[in-house]
Amino acid sequence: MSILFKGDEFVQLKRCIEDNLQAKKLWNSLERRVEKNTQKPGLIQPADTQDWWHLIWERLSDAAFVYKMTKQSTLKTWLYEVVMEICAKPKIEWIGPPFRNIKEPTGGVLETAHVGLGMATVLDLVPELFSKEEINYIKDNLKEKCQIPCKNFFNKEIENSCNWDMVLLNGYGTVSVILGDESEFEKIVNLYREKSKLYNEDSYGECLQYWNYATMHLSHLYEVLVRFDRSLKDKLDMSCYTASIPWAVASFMYMKPLTGFGVKSYPRSINFGDTAAVFRPSGDVLIHIANRARESHPIEAGLAKWLFDETYQDTDLKPTELASFGFFNTFQFFTLLMLEDSIKPLNPVEAGLPKTIAFETGTIMVRDQWINPKTILGIQGGYKKLNVTAHRHEDQNSFILSHLNERLLVDPGHCCYRLEAQPKSTSTNSHNTWTFEFDEEAPFNWLKQKEVKGNVFNPIEPLNHLKLIKDIDQVSVITSEASSVYGDPIIKAERTWITAMPNTLFIVDRIVSKVPVKVHSHFLLNNRDNQLSFNKASNTKLVVRRNDAAMKFFQVTPDLEDNNEEVQIITKNSYVHDYYHPKPNQKGQGKEGSGLVYTFSNIKPKKEHFIVYATALDSTEKITQWHVRNLDNNEFYVEPPAGEGGYSLKIMENQLQLEDKSNKQIYKITKDNLEKLV
Repeated sequence: MSILFKGDEFVQLKRCIEDNLQAKKLWNSLERRVEKNTQKPGLIQPADTQDWWHLIWERLSDAAFVYKMTKQSTLKTWLYEVVMEICAKPKIEWIGPPFRNIKEPTGGVLETAHVGLGMATVLDLVPELFSKEEINYIKDNLKEKCQIPCKNFFNKEIENSCNWDMVLLNGYGTVSVILGDESEFEKIVNLYREKSKLYNEDSYGECLQYWNYATMHLSHLYEVLVRFDRSLKDKLDMSCYTASIPWAVASFMYMKPLTGFGVKSYPRSINFGDTAAVFRPSGDVLIHIANRARESHPIEAGLAKWLFDETYQDTDLKPTELASFGFFNTFQFFTLLMLEDSIKPLNPVEAGLPKTIAFETGTIMVRDQWINPKTILGIQGGYKKLNVTAHRHEDQNSFILSHLNERLLVDPGHCCYRLEAQPKSTSTNSHNTWTFEFDEEAPFNWLKQKEVKGNVFNPIEPLNHLKLIKDIDQVSVITSEASSVYGDPIIKAERTWITAMPNTLFIVDRIVSKVPVKVHSHFLLNNRDNQLSFNKASNTKLVVRRNDAAMKFFQVTPDLEDNNEEVQIITKNSYVHDYYHPKPNQKGQGKEGSGLVYTFSNIKPKKEHFIVYATALDSTEKITQWHVRNLDNNEFYVEPPAGEGGYSLKIMENQLQLEDKSNKQIYKITKDNLEKLV
C-alpha cells in the first residue's frame, strides 16, 4: 500500500478535480506536463536543457502520479524503462555530476538525494509495474546508491550545516521509509529536529530561494514521516519554516510578463543573494503549510494560500524542468492531494502585515500599499545572528527599488556558479552599496565587503546593525550601520533610507574612516531587455526611464562642508539574471550589459563623508515635471509636477527634518527615532 498516496485520497481527489476549478486546472496542467515530458523513451527529452540528475525527481514523480490516476499504457512502459535504466547506472553516476569533483563515492551530494527521491516515489506509487525480483533489485539500488551515501553525509562537523542537510536528510529519510527500514527512523527524526534549528525565528540565513529549497525537502520529509506514522506529527516541528511565510509574502512584488518568455505573467520578488528575480515558493511548500498549519498557524497558513493563489494563477508557466532543484519553482502532486483541505487565503492586509517590515535575515521591505503597490523598496540591512549562511552576496546596505511594476534599481540575481559572471554578480561593486578607495599612501587601496557568516551551533556576531526602523503615515525611516562588514579603517558606514511613498526617496550616507578614503557609491540599473534609457544631466544627476516608469536620481550634495567638491560618474556593464541554470549559455542568465552600474565617485579622499541623494519616481510622461531643488544649503526639496506639495529634507545638527509641503507637517529624524512634530 502506498505511503505517499493513500487509498481514500484517490477517491477524494477524483471528486475534487471534478468539483474544484483550481484543482482541475492543476490536474490538467500536470497531465500536459507529463505528456510533454514522456513523449520519447528515456528520462531526457529532446527539448531538455538539463542533465538527468536535475530533473529526475519531478519528472518521475509527475509521471508515476499521473499513471496511478489514469493507468495510461504509454506511461507504464516509459516509467518501467526509465527506472530500469537508472538502476543499471553505476553508483558513481547516482552520486552526482562531474562538477562535484567526486573522488570517493561514499558520501552523497544533492543529486544523490534527488535520484533516490524520484526512484523511491515510483516504487511507492506504482509498484505493480515491477515483478517481485525487480522490486528487490530497485530496493537494493536505493539502499546502496542513495540511502547509505545520504546517511554517510551526516558523518561531518555539525558547524558546516546548510541547505544540503535538509536535502540529504530528505533523501535518506524518504528512501528509508519507502524501503521500510525502521531501524533508521530514530536517527532520521533526531536529525529532523536538529536541522529545524537552522531556521531563524522569521526567516532563513542563506537567502529566499534556498529557504524554499531547504523547506521543500524538510516539508516533504515531514509529509512522508507523518503519512507513514501519524504519531510522529507531534515530534516534528514545522513551525521552523512556516514562520518564514510572511518573509516570502513581503518579498513578493507583482506578476507581469517577462520579456523573452511570451505574454504570460511571471512573479517578481525582492531577490537578495542567490535568489531568482522570478522567484515564487514551490507549490508543494505553500499548500503543505496552508493545509498542515491551518490550526497551529492560521495566519501563516492563510498567507501561504494567498501567495499560492497569486503566483499560480497560470499553472503552465515554463520552464518545467527546473523545479525540484528550486531554479524555477512549480508544483508537484502533493499540491493536488492537499489542496482541498487547505485554509482559505488571507491577504497581507487581512493578516495585519505592516507596510514597513523587517526580518532577522536582514531583509527590510517598504511599500506604499499591499494591494497593487506603486512603489516597493527592498533593503538588505542589519540582521540578527544567523543560524545558517551560504548563498549570500556582498550586498550589505544594498537595496532594490521598484516603481509602477518596473524594477529600476536591482540586485544582479542568481546565475550558474561555473560562469565568470558569477563572482562579478556577487561582488560589492555590483550592488547598490559602497566600496572605498584609500589614499595612495595607505596600506590598502580598495576595500570591499567581508562575507556574512553565521551558524546556530557556533554563533557569530552580526556585521551589520539595524539602528532604526519606523513609519508614520506614508513616511518610513530605516537606518543600518555596516562598518564591521568592511573592517578597519572604516569606523562608520551608515545609510538611512527616508521614504515618502509613493514618489519620494531620500538616502543619507554617513562614512567615517581612520584614514582618508574616496567613497564609490554603486547603483545597478535594470537593462535586462534593453528597455533602459537614461540621461546624465550632470555628474550628480541621473534621469532613468524604463518602459512606463521613470526616476530622477540626484546626488544633491557630496559633502555638506564642500558643496563644490568634484564628483564623477563611472559607468560599467554588469549583469541582471532572471534565474539560475546549472549549465552555461542558457535562458535566464543575463548577458553582460543586462545591468548597468553607475558609480558616484568622490574625487577627494577624506576621513568623513556626508552624502545625500534625492529621488523622484513617476511615469515616464510625468517625470520631467518633477524637480529637485536646493532651497538653501541644507534643505532639499523634491517638488511634484504641480509645484505644490511634495517633501523636503532639511539637514540639521544631530537630526534630519522631513517636511510634507502640502500640510507643513514636519517629521523629526534622529539616530534612533522618527516622530511627528506638532
